[in-house]
Amino acid sequence: MKKLLLTTIALGLLTSVAFTAEYKPWTEEEQASGIRKLEVVRYAFAGQKMRLRQIYALDLDCTSTEWSFEIIKQPEHGTAEIVPQSFYPTYPKDNPRFRCNEQKIEGHVLIYTPNKGYKGPDSFVYQEINSYGLAWETTYNLNVRSVPATTIGPKRRDA
Repeated sequence: MKKLLLTTIALGLLTSVAFTAEYKPWTEEEQASGIRKLEVVRYAFAGQKMRLRQIYALDLDCTSTEWSFEIIKQPEHGTAEIVPQSFYPTYPKDNPRFRCNEQKIEGHVLIYTPNKGYKGPDSFVYQEINSYGLAWETTYNLNVRSVPATTIGPKRRDA
């Protein structure tokens, strides 16, 4: 029972972590089209909001850059939304913007909420376009599960 409870807690913590991807150079095809297509697979719990991504881009002086982002295909079994939020950026140490991590910025958060009672697959498409006109189109494929039951303490024999 402890293992089930710990697994449930761990899964709950994982759903609040922002998605970060490893950088890979653009292919010739992506450069020609100006669009990089990405795919992300995640698990979600029915009826519970899930933060998928912090959305921000900063110049070297830590000011926001001009770019656009939107949900271009909504999920069938829930909602996807972009919500303004303040947070600390998370640039890696080798990025010249690492010093920007010390100050809170105004950004946005991508949130997915599956319908209550729904179990099964769902998906939506999110797109970002930077100031150079390059686009990232990300398909989020979600496996929605019912909220796991949690039990605290030993099971009663007379229950």
